[in-house]
Amino acid sequence: MGSKPHIEERSGKGLTPLSGSRRPTTGRGKAESVLVLGGGLAGLSASLRLLQHGMRVTLVEKRPFLGGRAFSFRDHETGEEVDNGQHVFTGCCTYYVDFLKAVGVLDRVYFQPRLRVEVVRNGRAGVLASTPWLGRFHLLPSFLRYPHVGLRDKLLALYGLTKAGLADRSKHGAALDAESCYDWLKRHHQTERTIDNLWELIVLPALNDSVRDTSADMALMIFQEGLLSKPEDAALGYPTVGLTPLNGEPSQRCIEKAGGELALGRSVRAIRVEDGGVTGVELSGGRAAKADAYVSALPFGALLDVLPPEVSGSPFFEPASRLTSSPIVDIHLWYDRPVMDSPLAAFLDSPVQFVFNKSLIQGSNGRGQYLCISLSGAWRYIDRPKDDLVEEFGAEMARLLPKAREAALERSLVVKETRATFRSAPGAGKCRLPQATPLPNLFLAGEWTDTGWPSTMEGAVRSGVFAADALASGSR
Repeated sequence: MGSKPHIEERSGKGLTPLSGSRRPTTGRGKAESVLVLGGGLAGLSASLRLLQHGMRVTLVEKRPFLGGRAFSFRDHETGEEVDNGQHVFTGCCTYYVDFLKAVGVLDRVYFQPRLRVEVVRNGRAGVLASTPWLGRFHLLPSFLRYPHVGLRDKLLALYGLTKAGLADRSKHGAALDAESCYDWLKRHHQTERTIDNLWELIVLPALNDSVRDTSADMALMIFQEGLLSKPEDAALGYPTVGLTPLNGEPSQRCIEKAGGELALGRSVRAIRVEDGGVTGVELSGGRAAKADAYVSALPFGALLDVLPPEVSGSPFFEPASRLTSSPIVDIHLWYDRPVMDSPLAAFLDSPVQFVFNKSLIQGSNGRGQYLCISLSGAWRYIDRPKDDLVEEFGAEMARLLPKAREAALERSLVVKETRATFRSAPGAGKCRLPQATPLPNLFLAGEWTDTGWPSTMEGAVRSGVFAADALASGSR
């Protein structure tokens, strides 16, 4: 796939590498214990940040492994490491890059030297790519050559992209959160063809939802941060190993090396609240756990379920009950020979959305080829029998990829994530809770909290860092 760019230079204000085991002390000169609930990326980043602050950390996770919704498993037939969902990030995901640096696995991801995505419609391929020396106009040359939008629509799209780049989300965020992306696009003269062949191509995988069902605020955020800024911010990154060896396993080693403790295989049954503060947590098996402070990195529904009803129904916590989730379905296919040359491709006018060439991405030297079809906003497929999905999408791949017509499908696997992400629906912004809560020793992490980002690995890591920093600073 070519050489890697210098992604070491990309950094936010996130995690830094831990130097090893240390005596837990706080800036206030006393030991402080923290219980982190949930071992996904939010809980992992919160734990690592708290250890950086010198606190004594215990991380509780219901599964016997870490990673949350970013995990992988070994397929028993092929021996391949299979991700529960295809995860992609971009150059603007600086907190996640810092996370990878902190746990020592930056060499296990690949960053495109510049954005390049092949987009195929009815057998005709186009490319959206960066021209780095053009700065924020880096997409213009490839967009002018993009074959799936006509000349008149391109002029209107340029107007829409300009308005998107100039939109003042800090001033008009509430109004944009209440408006759907589709209504915003129509208000800015975007045609149905442009919406389907350009805007939806980007919004659907980024927000795991259609432009018709996402808020204008989050959609504009994707364009402003990822596509209409610096060229390097738009470059795609993806793991060259499974998600568990990328995220969960190295994080566990770092946490344990720095003196943190893990309670794996323990689910949270209840958060006890008395006299306006958290007094302890009831875990599975009848075990109780106590600390000076608590960080919940649980999904919004799980958090509300374990809080006392009078707390979960309070004006602060109740808005989270109005958040909803969106599914992702991944269809993994193993062919007896190579059928796809590029590392990834997008398809229009097809049920197939994105295809990732896992053999090429992960550097497999086998005779066949392993592909992953990633379906975002997958309500049409989440309840379908897996065999039906393999039959439908196997036939569609033969239609889309000429080489697949002669190839034999040797193995297939369907992975469904019913609650893969929270929905960035219109109005969802006001339902996302901040890191500090009215309970002075309870702080919130999770990509669903108010990070300013959608439901992504970047949003999860930011939430953990923000929660840990709020706790360390004594925010309420």
